[in-house]
Amino acid sequence: MIRTIFPMTTENEKNLPFIVKGIGVQENQEHISRPSGLTDYQWAHCMTGEGILIIAGRKYIINNDMGFFFHPNIPHEYYATKEPWKIAWLIFNGSAIRGLLTSLELRQWEVMKLHDTKAIDKSLKAIYLSLISDKPDRALDSSALLYKFLVKLKDFTCSNNENQNKKHRQLLPIISYMEKNYAKSISLEEMANIIHITPYHLCRIFKKTYHLTPFQYLTRLRMQKAKELLIEFPTMPVKTIALKVGYRDVSYFCSIFKKNEGNTPLDFRKIHGII
Repeated sequence: MIRTIFPMTTENEKNLPFIVKGIGVQENQEHISRPSGLTDYQWAHCMTGEGILIIAGRKYIINNDMGFFFHPNIPHEYYATKEPWKIAWLIFNGSAIRGLLTSLELRQWEVMKLHDTKAIDKSLKAIYLSLISDKPDRALDSSALLYKFLVKLKDFTCSNNENQNKKHRQLLPIISYMEKNYAKSISLEEMANIIHITPYHLCRIFKKTYHLTPFQYLTRLRMQKAKELLIEFPTMPVKTIALKVGYRDVSYFCSIFKKNEGNTPLDFRKIHGII
């Protein structure tokens, strides 16, 4: 049974990337109105009963298998409509939270349909047990468990995760084509024809899925292959490596390499003890 706890954060712990600020289960959730929002991030999901969440001028019914999440300072209100409305909640913050949530494509607030509430309950219980333990490194343990919970959060939800997986599956033939042909000159039209869409549509869904254009992705793939060749074949000339990853002009290859990696191909070898 998870009881309400607001763990103390010491000076040593306040700069952790992920910090649990509070966790609990409200057996019969009271009316909450926060016109200025919370100062921290919050996750909550319904265990039994039903309630209403009001956020961004919209009303959402929160019942079994529904959860919600919001950033700090987002005005919101929620209250029970079918009691007892049992809510499990987690309040958190940390220096790396915003960057992680951006990477996970979680917006400033979300209302989610859940398909695995047992896994969520298990994750929250693990965080709670870590916090109440007498281990000296419990703050580090709970920090790691919070990170794991957030990373897995989209796996616990239905629609958004399915839509994202669908985009990835649609682009897999193009990714596979790049992997096999990165040494060649590849056009946007050539890539788009693989999945029978227009170049414009390809750029749009590629950017939405990977936050990169197809050519930016191809460049990063070529740089990855170049780094592997630089280490695996220490005597291979840089000009040869450039050709093997799709660049006929070695000077241009070196400039792209430095722009992406922060050093030249030769410096990269030195850093890794090759020269």
